[in-house]
Amino acid sequence: MSRLSCLLAVLCLAGCSGAALPAPSVVSVSPADRPASSSGPVTVTLDAVLPTLADHGLETVTIDDRLTLKIGPRPFGPSRWADAGVITDFLPSVLPEGSYDVTVELGDGRLTTASSAFRVTTGDWPVGYIVDTIGDQRSNVPFGVTIRAQGGTDGGYIGTVNFAVPGATVSPVISGPFSAGVRVELITVTVNHSGNYHLDVSDLAGRTGRSLNFQIAQ
Repeated sequence: MSRLSCLLAVLCLAGCSGAALPAPSVVSVSPADRPASSSGPVTVTLDAVLPTLADHGLETVTIDDRLTLKIGPRPFGPSRWADAGVITDFLPSVLPEGSYDVTVELGDGRLTTASSAFRVTTGDWPVGYIVDTIGDQRSNVPFGVTIRAQGGTDGGYIGTVNFAVPGATVSPVISGPFSAGVRVELITVTVNHSGNYHLDVSDLAGRTGRSLNFQIAQ
């Protein structure tokens, strides 16, 4: 028997025998807790037997690697199984204080929930934000903005903020992490009409900041 045929036979027994495959499991979440005002990478380690479909005539094996992973209500990580089930993704400061389930669902519908596997503790928030002066811009052309968190945190804010430009579309809508209370972000604003606009920033705790008006031309 060829090596490929042996592999087909093993995978067929593992995933195509008709026997119920075990549910996936959440092995660990690291870190398992953090303050609401923090942000950064989180690693979820999963264990699962992926469903397979073997075609003996063509000697091919198809593995269904679809994956849906969530921390609380927030989608997390890629939509495909990757890195042997060790999934690392950036989690912004968008979850209020509380405990959150970590849920994983595979492509064939098998799922599991690790109850209260991630905990968000009380945050230490700025009192507000200052947006540095923004020069004239063009619609749909990226440009940099600098946001400075003002007071209220020990060691400088390291969370994220939300972006909005009234009357326009902005991308991204959530910043990357601040470092020592400062964030320099590359954003793109798309407008239907040339005119004066401003950038609003806000955090989960309701602290806000607003830029001066700046011109955006189509």
